[in-house]
Amino acid sequence: MKSHPKSSARPLAVLAGALASLVLAVSAAPNAMAATEPTPSDPGGVEAPHSPAGVPSAGQGPMLTTWPAAAGYSAKHPGTNPVGANNFSCRPAAGTHPVVLVPGTNEDAFATWAYYAPKLRAKGLCVYSFNYNPLVVDKDKKILAESATFAGDMKSSAAFMAGFVDKVLASTGAERVDLIGHSQGGGPLPRAYIKYFGGASKVNHLVGLVPSNKGTTVFGITNALRDAEQAGLINGIDTGDAPAIIDSAQLLKDHNWEAMTQQVEGSPFITALNRGGMTAKGVKYTVIATKYDDVVTPYTNSFLDDASADTTNIVIQNKCALDHTDHFGAAFDPVAFQVAFNALYPDRASHIACHYVAPVIH
Repeated sequence: MKSHPKSSARPLAVLAGALASLVLAVSAAPNAMAATEPTPSDPGGVEAPHSPAGVPSAGQGPMLTTWPAAAGYSAKHPGTNPVGANNFSCRPAAGTHPVVLVPGTNEDAFATWAYYAPKLRAKGLCVYSFNYNPLVVDKDKKILAESATFAGDMKSSAAFMAGFVDKVLASTGAERVDLIGHSQGGGPLPRAYIKYFGGASKVNHLVGLVPSNKGTTVFGITNALRDAEQAGLINGIDTGDAPAIIDSAQLLKDHNWEAMTQQVEGSPFITALNRGGMTAKGVKYTVIATKYDDVVTPYTNSFLDDASADTTNIVIQNKCALDHTDHFGAAFDPVAFQVAFNALYPDRASHIACHYVAPVIH
């Protein structure tokens, strides 16, 4: 998989924006959460207008094989449905579960799943994905960046996910779904659904691609900020007791961007989510990580720790040393796809064709 030479700007911009957000707000005061506790009937987030009830409804886009191409397409066509996804008349074949594909932070269903969705549908699976909680560009003018979904409070997104999964189960007649998620969508978001909103009885298997299960240090920047605060070099980052030039928590809330700081290693959200164990009884878990992850750092923060649970942590380079996929490319990596499918259906597993995969940003 080769990246488009002109298309590395957007992932770099996303990273730059994330870094700016974290510098302003890492562990700033109490974590910005919804004013009231979200519920599936009232999740409290922001709906994407081109995805009513979460379903992308602005037409179907082409199958694409790189993240930059898919992200660029979704930015121009908000609410695009990936090929093969969201056919609510689909009936799962015997021995299969409906598959819900969960996007990552600042990604929508098409940007994340333009490659996986058609491949999974071609294998005879019923496939679904959804959009919620987009970035708010200007709250006064109600301008949204619909291609940057799952930016808002993750507990609200998890509550909304509960309702979407129920819709999938009702339409298919299935008792459980399988989940494949990228980044936030492979870790804290679906695990919040499982922990807080009844997902433990409705999820068969969660496959996480480069999930932010333990948050990220952003190459150590967040740890360096905390060390500097403890040394007295900077003030008010952790406690919020110093006058702030910018009210960073309010800034994130105004732009519906709380998910960024919620995924910092050691954040109140991650701490609460992982307290008491990272997995739920009755749910299978597979983590697929890459040593070249450039967002979840260190890459081992993707791993789930519950050794007694039905949990498998896989480093993609242990399956294929030639695979140099990074964070953004993981959902477009044919090697990772085969690993994910084999995890879901070991009785239908096929040989992993190992070959060189380039990172998106290189």
